[in-house]
Amino acid sequence: MEIHRVSHYYDVEHALRLNDLKQSLYDDGKILMDKVLVTLHGDEHRQRRSVESQLFRRNFFRVYENDVFPGLLNETLDQFLTESSLDLKELGYRIMVHLSLSFAGIDRIEGTVEEADTQHRLLIQLGQAATIGQFKGDREPIYQEIRAAITEFRERFFLPSRARRLELIEQHRNGTLSDEDLPRDILTILLMHDTELTMPDELMVREVAFYYLAASHTSVHTLVHATNELFSWCQERDIAPTEIVAKPNQLQRFVLESMRLHPSSPEAWRRAEAEVTLADGTVVPAGDKVVIDLQTANRDASVFGDDAAAFNPQRTIEGRVSPAGMSFGGGMHVCLGMNLVAGTVLRHAEEAQPENHQFGTITLIIKELIERGMRANPDQPPEKIAASERDVWATYPVLF
Repeated sequence: MEIHRVSHYYDVEHALRLNDLKQSLYDDGKILMDKVLVTLHGDEHRQRRSVESQLFRRNFFRVYENDVFPGLLNETLDQFLTESSLDLKELGYRIMVHLSLSFAGIDRIEGTVEEADTQHRLLIQLGQAATIGQFKGDREPIYQEIRAAITEFRERFFLPSRARRLELIEQHRNGTLSDEDLPRDILTILLMHDTELTMPDELMVREVAFYYLAASHTSVHTLVHATNELFSWCQERDIAPTEIVAKPNQLQRFVLESMRLHPSSPEAWRRAEAEVTLADGTVVPAGDKVVIDLQTANRDASVFGDDAAAFNPQRTIEGRVSPAGMSFGGGMHVCLGMNLVAGTVLRHAEEAQPENHQFGTITLIIKELIERGMRANPDQPPEKIAASERDVWATYPVLF
């Protein structure tokens, strides 16, 4: 098997749209990732994506951002923002666990700190399935931990959440519950289309767990990087971060530019199901692997300018290129939750109209944290994970 690398921006865009290139980044994490949406291909993928995308209609993002999200964010911060010195990465997980559970369809039954601790721990344990392909040591202890986490997640959280939704769906079908009173989440959508999808119980558990971990890990990655870029930008120019966050559309540009430089997954891996031809004319035989370098593509100077490797939220981008680059992927596996995280992505210099614009959860989280007094901790510099090939923060100390 030969490995082919693609790194120029438009070549990456082309490769992501080739239907005969199958997702392969998570092959070693099948214990959780087998047959979840991100690893499906062909007709199975189209059918499930068609069902789940019903949740991601434009009005969903608007309702979630304006009506659901603020209450969840404030509830989480009121519970965990209890000290003046905190780790932003840890706080970010506290926030995103709450938000991603709501989005996936898993209830916080008790609402206690102990329960939140358990959900946080399960998130970290389940998340190992997505990166185990890059782990070089003995994987069996990790597989055992993931198996135990799936079982605990199913018994303690999935089954009660499913039972409550099945009861509400029955009331809805009997005409005693309105559309507006049904939960708007992945689990509810799957249960409403259960006859059509015929998903085994263990697959539905994995699908819901996948949304739970994917939404959390990628958002925390983005939150910390975007905050660091904001702090650095303001320090270099002697500007208070409060000046930037006072204008949400301006802050959103900071977030999108950070996403471009720091995609949550620097590479996408694909395997050719049939012979394909890449944009540069390279013929890839069936069975060969294609590594799509998103991080390099996002720094392509021919697309983003001579300073493409630098953080510049004021840059002008020509054509139909997203300010976030290819960080949300493309083709059949383009991120369904893009608008939820990043908001409505405007190109060039358009101004956002607050009445019909989504700024995205990351922008609104940073805005809220800065307005609550968050600043960098001068006595504890942040640290990255030195042993990781990915651009990942280990800790990011902040003060309030």
